[in-house]
Amino acid sequence: MNKKNINMTDEKSADVFEMIADKMTEFREEMEYYDGIGIQIAAKTRFIMRVVFTILTISSFYLVFMIYQMSNNMSAMTTHLEDMYSNFGAMSQDMHTITESVDSMGKSISGVPVIAESMAQMDGDVRAMRSSVYEINQSIVAIDNDMVTINSNMQVMTGRLYNMNRSVNLMTYDVNEMAAPMNSGPMSRFWPK
Repeated sequence: MNKKNINMTDEKSADVFEMIADKMTEFREEMEYYDGIGIQIAAKTRFIMRVVFTILTISSFYLVFMIYQMSNNMSAMTTHLEDMYSNFGAMSQDMHTITESVDSMGKSISGVPVIAESMAQMDGDVRAMRSSVYEINQSIVAIDNDMVTINSNMQVMTGRLYNMNRSVNLMTYDVNEMAAPMNSGPMSRFWPK
């Protein structure tokens, strides 16, 4: 091998090495670029994963809270349903009682026509009694008038009896005056006293 071929090979080898070094540098730069992109993607992915896990954790807690609330609400709703069922039972009993009362009212109302007829008869009797009471009032007014007349006549009679009594007393006095000589004489013991 001559010296010229060795020099040419060395020059070519240097060019190849330089080209390989350039390619390796470019490759390394590209790898660093892709590595940077990968780091950014990894950071963004890590951030997204953290956000997703945070949301999932919050959603899990919220879901547990909602299930707890729903359980409490279901318990309260069950209690209300039991109360409502009890109220329906009481309402059914009340409706049964009302039905019995309505039936009893129907039986009681069946006697109303007889009562209405009796009330009409009583109304007629009351009208007759009213007429009789009016006539009694007229008679009482007439009796009052007669009593006034009788009272007036009694006063007249009392006056006449008073005058008669006075006249009798005067006559008795006159008779006693006239009989005084006879009662005081010798024959006085034979006269009735």
